[in-house]
Amino acid sequence: MRDYTSAVNSFDFLQLAARDLHGELNALNACIECCDRHAEGDAVALYCETRDDRATRHTFRELQDHAARFGNFLREQGVQPGDRVAGLMPRTVELLIVILGTWRIGAVYQPLFTAFGPKAIEQRLGCSKARWIVTDALNRPKLDDVSDCPPIIVADGAPAHPSDYDFWRTLDQYPTQCTPQLLDAGAPFLLMCTSGTTGPAKPLEVPWRLLPFKGYMREAIDLREDDRFWNLADPGWAYGLYYAVTGPLACGHATLFYDGAFSVDTTCRIIKKYAISNLAGSLTAYRLLIAAGAEFAGAARGQLRVVSSAGEPLNPQVIRWFAEQAGVVIHDHYGQTEIGMVLCNHHGLQHPVREGSAGYAMPGHRIVVLDHQHRELPAGQPGVLAVDRERSPLCWFSGYFGMPTQAFVGRYTERRYS
Repeated sequence: MRDYTSAVNSFDFLQLAARDLHGELNALNACIECCDRHAEGDAVALYCETRDDRATRHTFRELQDHAARFGNFLREQGVQPGDRVAGLMPRTVELLIVILGTWRIGAVYQPLFTAFGPKAIEQRLGCSKARWIVTDALNRPKLDDVSDCPPIIVADGAPAHPSDYDFWRTLDQYPTQCTPQLLDAGAPFLLMCTSGTTGPAKPLEVPWRLLPFKGYMREAIDLREDDRFWNLADPGWAYGLYYAVTGPLACGHATLFYDGAFSVDTTCRIIKKYAISNLAGSLTAYRLLIAAGAEFAGAARGQLRVVSSAGEPLNPQVIRWFAEQAGVVIHDHYGQTEIGMVLCNHHGLQHPVREGSAGYAMPGHRIVVLDHQHRELPAGQPGVLAVDRERSPLCWFSGYFGMPTQAFVGRYTERRYS
């Protein structure tokens, strides 16, 4: 295992880009990086498990063909690079096809959480000006109450509305050859919205370069070639879209979708069925698993190699339970929609781990604590956590999309790749 200090001291952005990216920094495509480059042979990209226990697997090659068909459809409809395509979808193969097909033509994917009501959907679509939205039959009625809703594609079965498009019938009309649109590393491929817990949700663009996502998978998650990986998070939110979709696929690693509601029984069944060795999720989910006691401990012990937690701080009781009852190390990771995961107790790097601490800055980031006058504080002093953008080459946040909201202060200001 690499030493953390060595990883930080040897970090070189351009060397990392040359090693990790298939394309060049001025000619990238996320569908190539997350699908095409891994499509030789029969490597599995996605395992799908449904709430009624049906299981399918899908190769990178299969997804490449479907993404090309969807990309050709979007192009024929006039969707241009930089245009937004929204998805209000459960965790199914259709979701992944929509994401990859949108990326293939240089368009920008916007996730919409399936628990949103019409007003939340309308607000986010108003921010993005999405050209199309893809949904399923269960969520389709919500769009009836959305003002200025874009054209709709229904992913599962014949649409009930005559103006809607049938996803699979539409794809069948298009060829599997679709030239990917190459773009600069600073161009967006995702349009995210913050959670809206402290005010109205704020939109932001995520640029094409995928280095921060791969770095997190490799160094914090410690994703290995022989791992079976499952991130419990929903791709309607940042942690799921960044690290259950983009990150593992960029690494050429299979991911797993379960389209039903979270339950202890299902989680234990899937861990056993797929021999999951690397698990990621939220503390809320882990509390429910711990409450099940021996049922979850029996499924996890001897099966899980590492567990990662994000969303809220781990407490010592949870850390000890996983170590003593499940026989596995769980580590805390911290991040935000705007910046991804930046502060971690890394599974893949060697450094001290203290209970109650969020850990160390991801290589490629410098994290500091500021006082109320935005001056850096020494270790041990309380203050405001901040990213030093001048010394964080992997920090990609460039401000809120189409909004005057102040996002940076002092030296902790915007710094684009050029």
